[in-house]
Amino acid sequence: MRQTEMRMSCVLILLVLVTGCVNVQRTNKVVSDGVTIQGTPGAPAEYVHVSNYGYYLFNCFPIFCGNTADDRRGNTIWFSDEVTLPKTQAIMVDEARTRNCKLTGIQPHVKATCFFSSIPYVGTTFGILWYKEVQLSAVLIRPNATASSKGGTR
Repeated sequence: MRQTEMRMSCVLILLVLVTGCVNVQRTNKVVSDGVTIQGTPGAPAEYVHVSNYGYYLFNCFPIFCGNTADDRRGNTIWFSDEVTLPKTQAIMVDEARTRNCKLTGIQPHVKATCFFSSIPYVGTTFGILWYKEVQLSAVLIRPNATASSKGGTR
């Protein structure tokens, strides 16, 4: 009975760890009545936040992470390095394209942490299991009708 409970606990923990590592969050609407962002022709439409994370051995060999492919986004992929700034940026650009908006104010956050980094001399010396994460946030700008009729700016 005890072994069965332990096995079930391990399976549940594993399932929690490997579910959907790619996340795209967006606001329904940016409260922007009368607000313009300097240097951008248009009005703020949405705020978008994209994140992807994964687990690595020795900070270089991927174990699993979020799949960034269009048709498999949000699923877990094994033994593939998908936690990179260019792949996360591609998701952000796709979000802007699908909404016919431009990006501004892109803020990246890249992080790699060893699981034992809080233990002195052990965390960096015996860094076996690592967690990597890439986050991007930006404001989507909907071009004005006058800017789009002039050809807009890129």
